[in-house]
Amino acid sequence: IFFLLPISPAQSSTLVTLSAPTNKLADGRFINNELAISISPGGNLGRALEITPSNSRTWLIDPALIEDISDLVDGYIYLDQEGKDVEVASLDIASAWLARLQSLISNNRVVSITYGAPSQAFLGRIAPGELSTYNSLSKLRLEALLNREVSAPGESNIEGQPALIAKNAYTALRKSIKITNSVITSKDVEDLRLGLAKTLNPGHSRDNALLISKSYSSAIKSVNNKLRISPGNYTITTKNYDLPVTVINDFTEPVSLDLIITTTNSRVLVEDVPRITIDGQSQIQIEVPIEVIASGDTSLRLQLYTPKGEIIGLEQRIPLRLAVISPVTTWLTTGMAIILLLAAIVQSVRRVKSRRGK
Repeated sequence: IFFLLPISPAQSSTLVTLSAPTNKLADGRFINNELAISISPGGNLGRALEITPSNSRTWLIDPALIEDISDLVDGYIYLDQEGKDVEVASLDIASAWLARLQSLISNNRVVSITYGAPSQAFLGRIAPGELSTYNSLSKLRLEALLNREVSAPGESNIEGQPALIAKNAYTALRKSIKITNSVITSKDVEDLRLGLAKTLNPGHSRDNALLISKSYSSAIKSVNNKLRISPGNYTITTKNYDLPVTVINDFTEPVSLDLIITTTNSRVLVEDVPRITIDGQSQIQIEVPIEVIASGDTSLRLQLYTPKGEIIGLEQRIPLRLAVISPVTTWLTTGMAIILLLAAIVQSVRRVKSRRGK
């Protein structure tokens, strides 16, 4: 995949591009061992560095590729043809490749490619704001990886479109992880948000696009579930009751959220809940005042929202069995019990008198 930037014809012969469709899943495993083969002597990426140093080159580098190669250094896992995990303890050629790259670029201009080399045409149509975020993060990521200043990504002329499965999955996943990232700024959340760009590389085969997209879907669902409401099932026998609701935060940083509760029918009234703040890796129990209007079965719908009013996490339903006796019924029942008790006493007294009379 080649990226074209506004350069003069004289510069074009000194342009080196380092990019390849990722074969790494969201959980860190590799679909195959092709990256290790590619950076080996004779491989595509290995040959790319078989050049003499020059002071007049411009390098276009995908930070996602450098991250993937860096992950090979201390050991990695890839899937064999049967889909089983194969563990590799370490890979010295990955260290050598990265060292060679650092040597070659030391006196050259380096320009970051958008993370994962996605189709900019596709992103420009459906998520231009997210493309801008990807570009900003790409520059920062590459600078951290290379420990030097680099230029931000420019426009690219990537031919082709992302795989259909990736395009269809992208929008919902992007919106979901973007909302989570608005309240949780940890690197694992940012990795997922940025990693979605990799699914849109037009160079993916259909099978690889399917595997990678599914892995990000599963990972985003899992990370979003770190903010959740604990389930419950209650029987309420009093007219006014403080319902205990537990909200869990498995992230390492604190978060402030709004809890909105609605009912499925008019048997119960629920008061508003003030904004809650949950410390990292903890849970909080709040008491929700409710008033029972009529006995029967109902449910509460509980949903977390960000302070900006965006839904975060899954809705939780809490079933309620309302078994409240009204004051009138209580009075009548009590009255009948007293009458029955008095009748029993009178009957007992009559029996005693009758026996004495005999």
